[in-house]
Amino acid sequence: MTDTTTQDNKRVAAAFLHAIERGDAPGLQALLAPGFSWWVAGWGERSRKAFLDAVSRTMRAFDERRVTPTGVTAEADRVAVEAQGHFERPGLVYRNTYHYLFIVRDGLIASGREYFDTAAAAAAFGPPPDGATP
Repeated sequence: MTDTTTQDNKRVAAAFLHAIERGDAPGLQALLAPGFSWWVAGWGERSRKAFLDAVSRTMRAFDERRVTPTGVTAEADRVAVEAQGHFERPGLVYRNTYHYLFIVRDGLIASGREYFDTAAAAAAFGPPPDGATP
């Protein structure tokens, strides 16, 4: 795989985070491959539809969204991003540290994994009920 492709894959991962910050659901959807899936620490696997529904709820729920990369590593079709998240709405400021792993194929995100401090999420939102995927 050429360095150009690795750089392109990094740009796709950055576009994903920027779409979340902007609240751009159509832009986010355009970055995802048809068979896309997303695994979330503590909650498990999500289909493309379930992921888009959850992220759309988050984008609508928070007036301010920042996801600031603090490190990016890419090799072949894999892009790892460490980031600081800051989300605000009246009555709630939610901050967390994230690690995202994107698998990018043909310019689209085929799958991803999201790791974060589940205790910080539970403190802000309460623990998800058994079997729930917030």
